[in-house]
Amino acid sequence: MALSDDEKAFMLLEQAINKAQVSLEKTKYFQPFLMLLNTRGKIEVFENEIEETQEAYALLEKTAKESVNMGDVDVMVLAVDTAIPENFAQEVPHGIRLHLEEKSQIGKKVAARFIYVPYELRQVKGGTMYVKLHTPIAVGFPAEYIVPNR
Repeated sequence: MALSDDEKAFMLLEQAINKAQVSLEKTKYFQPFLMLLNTRGKIEVFENEIEETQEAYALLEKTAKESVNMGDVDVMVLAVDTAIPENFAQEVPHGIRLHLEEKSQIGKKVAARFIYVPYELRQVKGGTMYVKLHTPIAVGFPAEYIVPNR
């Protein structure tokens, strides 16, 4: 059975959150990454070794634009470890920011979302780190990458 557009987006979001969470538990940090779900249902993950977060993110943005221009992207998630803007942050200032865009939303005024997943790093008695995730915060805006042909 084929996945619906919403199921595709949720699946990719879940995988991106899991990837970020595993990295946070290992290193207390994660580098930006890009996940694409192509039109054949295959997930592609793009990362780079650039240590400066803004430069790493910019390179991933370029990769996203190039991939979308090839016409093979159904859903994309661009993830970064960030401070949550003050007007959205409750008591937890750090979060995983997921920039979500979907081909199925082309043409809608609010076709993209930042989904902030606030997190806290915690440690159990044995010294093992874990990540406590909080309720996601979604912010809609016009798409930047998956847009109608101009």
